[in-house]
Parts: sequence; C-alpha cells; structure tokens
Amino acid sequence: MSSERIRTLIIDDEEFVRLVVEQALREEGCDTRIARGGQEGLDALRTGDFDCVITDLRMPGVDGRAVLRWVKDHQPDVDVIVLTGHGDVKDAVAAIKDGAWDFLIKDTPFDGTAVKAALAKLRTVRELRRENLAARHGGYRQEALVKGISKAWQTLETQIAQVAPSQAPVLIQGETGSGKEVVARLLHAQSHRAQGPCIAVNCGAVSRELLESELFGYEKGAFTGATTAKPGLIAAAEGGSLFLDEVGEMPGPMQVSLLRFLDRNEFRPVGSTRTLRADVRIICATNRDLQELVFQGRFRDDLLYRINTVTLRVPPLRERPEDIPGLVEHILHNLRLPGTTARTPTPEGLAHLASYRWPGNVRELRNVIERLVLMSPQTGPITGEEVLQVLPRSSTTIVAEDQSQLPLEEIERLHIERVLQACGGNKTKTAHTLQIDYKTLLAKLKKYESGH
Repeated sequence: MSSERIRTLIIDDEEFVRLVVEQALREEGCDTRIARGGQEGLDALRTGDFDCVITDLRMPGVDGRAVLRWVKDHQPDVDVIVLTGHGDVKDAVAAIKDGAWDFLIKDTPFDGTAVKAALAKLRTVRELRRENLAARHGGYRQEALVKGISKAWQTLETQIAQVAPSQAPVLIQGETGSGKEVVARLLHAQSHRAQGPCIAVNCGAVSRELLESELFGYEKGAFTGATTAKPGLIAAAEGGSLFLDEVGEMPGPMQVSLLRFLDRNEFRPVGSTRTLRADVRIICATNRDLQELVFQGRFRDDLLYRINTVTLRVPPLRERPEDIPGLVEHILHNLRLPGTTARTPTPEGLAHLASYRWPGNVRELRNVIERLVLMSPQTGPITGEEVLQVLPRSSTTIVAEDQSQLPLEEIERLHIERVLQACGGNKTKTAHTLQIDYKTLLAKLKKYESGH
C-alpha cells in the first residue's frame, strides 16, 4: 500500500502523550504539528492543511468531541483518531458513532505502538479510497448510503418528492448519523432550485460569536481581525438552499435574526447599516426535541412554528433492518480495490449486523464496515466471527455469552429469525441467504410458530 506522508495534527494537553505520538508518527514518515489543547487545535485546523487529527477526548475547555464535530462539519475528508484512557472507553465508542475513524487507549506504559498500527490501517484505507475515487471519476454518492427498500424509507422518499417543489421551510428530525443532510440535499436536488447552490452549516460546531458573521457576513472593521468585508453563507446560497444542521443549538440572538430573514428575506451583515435581501430556501435539521427546548426557554416558539411548516422524520437504522443487507453490499462494493470482487458477508455475519441496534445509524455502519475490511483478510466471505470482532463489545459479548448456554436448536431459531428480519421478511431471499431449501425454511418457521 501507499507510503503517503500523512499530515497529522496532534491535539493533547499532556506533553508526554504529545511527544510519544509525535515520535511514533515521525518514525513512520508523517508530517506532524502539535496543539496543546482543543482551541489551539481548532485554530491550527482553520489555517493548516491536514489529512488526520489525533486528539485526546478529555481536555479542559474545548474537548475532543468538540474538535471531532468541527472537523466532520468543516473538513469531512480529514480522519479523526481519538485518544482515551481505560475509564473512558464508552466516550470513545460514542465518538466513533459521531464519525471518528478509530480510537486508541492510552495504555501504561504508553509507547506509541498502537499509534503506528492505527497509522498502517489508515494508510490502507486512504489508498482504497483514492483508488476507488479514481476508478469512479468522482466517487460514489453519499445519498446511496442511506437509501433503502424498507417501507419507512420509501415513505420518506415519497414525502421528499411531495415537499421538494414548494418554497416552504422544512424541518428534518432524526438521530445523529441517520442521514439528515442527505435528505436535505435530496430535497434541494428535486426542487426548482437544483441548479443553485446547497450550502450546509452545523450550528453546534460554530461558536456563538462566529455564527452570526458566518451566516450574514460582515463589513470591514466590524470586529478585531475583520480586515476586509466578507459575504456570509446566506448570500452565498442565493438562488439555492441553506441547510442549518442542529438548529436547536443556535443561540437566542441568532434565532431572532433567522426569524427576521424567514419573514422578510432580509438580513444585515455584522457591522453594517445596510439591509440586504436574498432568495434562499431554509432547511433545518435537529436531533433534539425542539418543543422541549421551547418549554425550557432555550428556543423561540415563533421560530419553531416558522421552520416546521413541513416536518420530515428520518427513520433510524434500527427501524429499517431490511435495508442493512443492501447498505452493507453498497459500502463493501465501494471499498473494494479496482479489478477485484467485493467481499460479501456469510449468513451468520449478516445476522450479526442485522441484530445490532446501530445507535450511530448509517454513519456507524459505514465506519464498522470500513474497519472490518481493514482488520480481516481481503479475500473470501466475511464470517460472523469477523463481524463480532469489529462490533462494539457491549452489543456483542452479551449475545454471544447468552447463546453459549442455549441448546443448538434454539441458536438455530434465533439465527434464522435474524436473517429473516435482515431480509425484510422475504422468505425466498432468506432461504437463499441461509443456503437451505425454501420448503425446509417454511417447515422450520411453522415449527417455531407452533412452539414445538
């Protein structure tokens, strides 16, 4: 694989950890830069050009989760590896669900061995991405990662088609990683504004001080550092759509400004006395209960009524398990090297994937499959054991321990039921996946129903 010089930013408030990680990376031929905390790291990201960020999770002030959210919103092509202590593994798993590429535990003694191993895996996957991108002249569309055959997704697609042609604001509700931005881009692509820009901003990833100037722009001299005037994202989205992700995190004064724009299509850049107009459709998204935030006095009720003219709910992956086989196939196809055949999971491997709850949704599924490709042989079917190795232990060891005490017949029943669920209840497809005769499957299901 590639010997690419990966440009890496190391963010940690402990000098010893910084030195160990930096030494390990330099021995592997990486270009490195040091940041002594989260805010210093964000400053470096804004001015530098990096391929990877290795950040501690727990730091005073701006912590590693905040750094991760900023990177995923502003520089999604940058891979993030989080560092954590033994007692914070749950936080690291949560970071994986939010889009971190991997996490490393700071063992005692911490000697950088795990850093080198993670770097080797990262080089492999970057090479896979690069070759796939070249082979497809631009890569695969992110939209394909959330689409499916389930009734829940088909219902959402119907709603998107109905709502897209209108000019009404839309509120998209859904869990982290479920595909809210993809839905926003589908709305834009099917609207009369499709030829215009579609610009996204995460309201929770931009500081309160910067969000107003980010959206509305500013005049020269409006604040320290404003040496020239700069248009905001609303002006940049003229004739198109502006997607405000995590709108529930928007501070109160900004909510007033957004409401004014929704009512009049007017805004005023920071430091300006001029009132400008823009033709922009606002699409908002949240994983919070905005009505509850209204009750708490943290979100304006008049703004909520204005942005949820139409509300679309993105179903979490656990509510559409029949989509998992197709999603897995698509992700594996796009991770394969050009000229090779994509690997496929065995029925047991697919059953484990289908039985997992996926709290991080499609984003977590994509990360798990990517790790699966890196940590297992590059040929042959993907076994159930390989899948269990990459799924979070809290979700797999309990199942494995419970089943180890069950009779063989009961294990078979649970396995068949999982595969049936993964195949959306399609018995023909289930029999094919299990590699058993269709009549045999029907007989077994009938037996299970009768309780004998």
